[in-house]
Amino acid sequence: MRHPQRLSVPIHLERDLPEPLQDQLTAQLRRAIVRGQLAPRSRMPSTRTLSRVLGISRGVALAAYERLLAEGYIAGRHGSGTYVCAPAGPAPRSADSGEPLIDLCLDRPSTQGFPLAAWRAAWRRAGLHRPPLGGLPPTGLPALRAAVASHLREARGLDLDGHEVIVTPAPVDALRLILRAQGGPDPVIALEDPAPPKLRAALSRLGTVLPLPVDGSGARTDRIPAACDIVVVLPERGDPLGTRMPLERRLALTQWARDSGGLVLEPAFDGLFAAAPDRLPGVPALGDTWSTAMVGSFAEVLTPTLRLAFAVVPRRLAGEIEQFMPAGPSITSQLAVTDLLRSGCVAARVAELSAQYEPKRALVRQALEAYPHTRLLGARTGASATLLLPVSVPAPSVAAALQARRVQVCELAAYHHPDAQPGNGIVLGFGHLDGVSLRRALHALTRTLDEHRLARRTAA
Repeated sequence: MRHPQRLSVPIHLERDLPEPLQDQLTAQLRRAIVRGQLAPRSRMPSTRTLSRVLGISRGVALAAYERLLAEGYIAGRHGSGTYVCAPAGPAPRSADSGEPLIDLCLDRPSTQGFPLAAWRAAWRRAGLHRPPLGGLPPTGLPALRAAVASHLREARGLDLDGHEVIVTPAPVDALRLILRAQGGPDPVIALEDPAPPKLRAALSRLGTVLPLPVDGSGARTDRIPAACDIVVVLPERGDPLGTRMPLERRLALTQWARDSGGLVLEPAFDGLFAAAPDRLPGVPALGDTWSTAMVGSFAEVLTPTLRLAFAVVPRRLAGEIEQFMPAGPSITSQLAVTDLLRSGCVAARVAELSAQYEPKRALVRQALEAYPHTRLLGARTGASATLLLPVSVPAPSVAAALQARRVQVCELAAYHHPDAQPGNGIVLGFGHLDGVSLRRALHALTRTLDEHRLARRTAA
């Protein structure tokens, strides 16, 4: 009879931390696997043994193993046990410390508490449906369009009946349809600056992008370029600065669209994890259905690998857009997402992630607000923050020092239009990190700032 392997690495679980025990256990086992402390193909202890040794419930151990199984770090063999997977490639390591790289440039949601049971059930039920003999409607299944409309009504205050909603495989497909219908083959797009690099890159492939300056209240509506067809703004939480546009500017945008015949486009991910009671209406909720649009997906809530996106299109463009619709997502994908929306799973996941990100934001504020010569922006909402640095401390120097400590950050300059004056700062995306990794990253950052001779506030 084979005895289960004893755990060969030290595990320390702290019950007084806000982070759940299963997340602490997952992070420490993951790190041990990445470092090679748990050798590839070696047998893991059973969850029963692990729970007895660590003094935790078996449910905590099961939850940690399930997460590692989903991430591909371990695999189960029927009748044999659970084993460490062989690495697909060399893990990024430091020659001296052996620490894995912590990437604060990643743009993905937390996997903690992922609704795996609801996800599996939705796809299982979707697989029972027979595909329609006549093919799928080009704009998406009516049931899915209605479910997206209901979701946006609750989450963003949009008064929709489903006819304005179209379904596409990816957000860039929805952007292409709207931009082509509004501005022709080479539309002129004003994008608030700074803005997420992925959004800027997607728009640049579809038209000519001009910078729209921002201040502490978001995009400057008085600086909209005269020759633009489309204005793209993030009014609720301008990424990466976390700026919030007041109601007066939002109304000014809709007035610009009516007067100029242009279009205001708002990404649906903007302000997704902001506090709901304090939310202002989005631009499409203030404007009419002829001059505003919204594009989004479920990448920020469920997974970036889900090939399904949506758009709320102006009614005046709906007929023209339908002529250019690409082949849509599979019927299985559309049925599964319809199920997840109708069951309340998506709304519950948004609430779950909002709750998860708050203690992480608190850690960031606690570590970085102690430096009076810097400014921390965007650390009250969302899953990222920007640290503005004094001129005497160049952002590339800080980024290089952090890279040597196995922490990767993005420079604020990457968020700016090439013709705009770049800011001196670094952007930290932390939503996907567990508490242990985030603390290590913040420790590396504070050491780096100290080495750059940035003074900290001292207690009175």
